Amino acid sequence: MTDLAGRVVGIWGLGKEGLSMARTAAAHGAQRIVAVDDRATELPATDIPGMTAHFGPDAVHLLRDVDIVFVSPGVPWRHPVFEELRRGGPQVSSAADWFLSAHGGRTIGVTGTKGKSTTAAFLAHLLTSLGASAVVAGNIGTPLSDLSGSDLDAEPGRWVVAELSSQQCALLSTSPAVAVITNLYQDHLDFHGDVPNYYAAKAHIFDHGARALITTPEVVAALDGIGITALPPVLRLVDPATARAPGSGGVMCYPHNVANAALAAHAAAEVLGRPVTDAELDAAAATFAGLPHRLQTVRTTGPTRWIDDTLATTGESVVAALRALPAGEHVALIVGGMDRRLDYRPLDDYLCSGQRRVTLIQGPSNGALIGARFARSHPDRTHPVQTLEQAVRLAAGLPGVDVVLLSPGAASYDIYRNYEAKAAAFCGYIDTL
Repeated sequence: MTDLAGRVVGIWGLGKEGLSMARTAAAHGAQRIVAVDDRATELPATDIPGMTAHFGPDAVHLLRDVDIVFVSPGVPWRHPVFEELRRGGPQVSSAADWFLSAHGGRTIGVTGTKGKSTTAAFLAHLLTSLGASAVVAGNIGTPLSDLSGSDLDAEPGRWVVAELSSQQCALLSTSPAVAVITNLYQDHLDFHGDVPNYYAAKAHIFDHGARALITTPEVVAALDGIGITALPPVLRLVDPATARAPGSGGVMCYPHNVANAALAAHAAAEVLGRPVTDAELDAAAATFAGLPHRLQTVRTTGPTRWIDDTLATTGESVVAALRALPAGEHVALIVGGMDRRLDYRPLDDYLCSGQRRVTLIQGPSNGALIGARFARSHPDRTHPVQTLEQAVRLAAGLPGVDVVLLSPGAASYDIYRNYEAKAAAFCGYIDTL
C-alpha cells in the first residue's frame, strides 16, 4: 500500500488530512489524483501536481474508478458509497493507515473517547523529558502523512505518538507497536450507528499486531461486553480510582487527567524498557502546559474567569471539567451543540447532586436536552438561549459568577466549522462586552 507510484489515487475529503494525503500521493509519484468533497464547494488554496478536485454529492461516484481511495476521518462510515467501496472496489485506506503500514513499529497509538489528545501530548512531552526523541501527530493537529519518512529514517530511535480518532482506527490494517485506550463512553453514534460498532472501531488500534495495550479495567470490560477478548501479548492496566496524582501540580493533576498521566507513564516505560519513576513523572507534569480548548482560561473580566472547554463533547467530559474547578466557585455552564443522540443522564445526575454551584445556560442546538432534569428542578438557575452571543451576554450579567465555562457536551458542527471556530466566536463575544 505504501507504493503509490504510477497509481490513480482517490482522496475523499479536502480538509487538513485529505490535502496532506494528496500532497503525499503526489510526492510518491501517483499517476494522477482524483480529489472529491461532497460537502465543500471550492478547493482551498493549494498547488498539488496531478490533482483534480470535484465537489458536490455526486462527485464521490468518481472514486469507483481509481486504484486506491484515502478517506478522511469526517466521512460517515454508513455513507452508501463508502459502504459500497468497502464491500468491493478500489482499496480503501486513510492517511493514518498509510503511515502505520510503513511506520507502525515505531508508533505509539493513543485513542479513547476522551483524554486522548492530552494523553498523547503529555506522553510525547514525557518521553522528550527523559531523553527520548518523540513527535506527536495524527488527530491532534499534524496529519501523520505530513511526517517525512526520510526524516524518520534518519533518526531510527525516534518515536511517533499518534492520536487516533475512532474514524481513523476503523480503517487501520496495521496497528501501532503500543496502543493506549484512555476510556470508552458513548460517542459518535451518528458516525458508527451504535455503541458496539463504536467500541469495535476503537479496538482496531491493537487488533492488527500491537505488542502491548495500555488501558483501564473498565475498557477491557467494555470490550469484553461486545465479544472482543483477544488482546495483545502485553497488557498494562491503570485503575483510575487508585492512580497516583503527579505531585507537582499542573493540568495533569486534574482528577480526569490523573489516569491519563499514569497511562502515559506505562506507555513510556514500554518503549524505554524501564519503569518511569514518580520523580520523573512529577517533573514532566510540572512543565506540561496542557492544550488549547481544554479547560483553557481565555479571558478574565473583573472577578470572572472565562474558560474555553470546547473539546468537551460528551456529558462525561463536562462532568470532568466541573470537577476540575476549585470547590465553592459559582460556575455559569454553557452547553449545547450538534445533537448526536448521546445519553446525558450522568451529567444531569451530577448537576442535580448539588456537588457544584451551577447556573445552566442551554444554547443551540441541543442545549435543551442537556440538564433537562436539572432545568425542571431549578428553573431559576436555568436559562435557554438561541445563540452563543446571547449565552455570553447572559453569563456576563449573572451575579456572583466566578467562572463562565463553555463546555458544550456536544460537537460544534451544527453551526460552526469546528471547535476552534466556536472558541474564537466565544472569545469575540467576550471582547465586545
